[in-house]
Amino acid sequence: MSILKVTKYIKDSSLIRDFNKGQSSKMFNKVKKSKLPMKVTKNGKDYVVIMDYDKYIEIAEFMEKYNEEKMKSIIEKSI
Repeated sequence: MSILKVTKYIKDSSLIRDFNKGQSSKMFNKVKKSKLPMKVTKNGKDYVVIMDYDKYIEIAEFMEKYNEEKMKSIIEKSI
């Protein structure tokens, strides 16, 4: 996925060193309050994304439903 597409969804970012400075609670609270994901960078490379748990569940359920519909479509085409 290109950088341009990712920045469309993940606008906030932080450096891994901020966690070592005791800022992790502040960052987690920011993500929870805004419901928007945060990208964490380590050594100049994208490392992890922090996201709200409820948003994660919403995405996981959407993907599960999408995959079920896709499989159903494939099965129907093969019959």
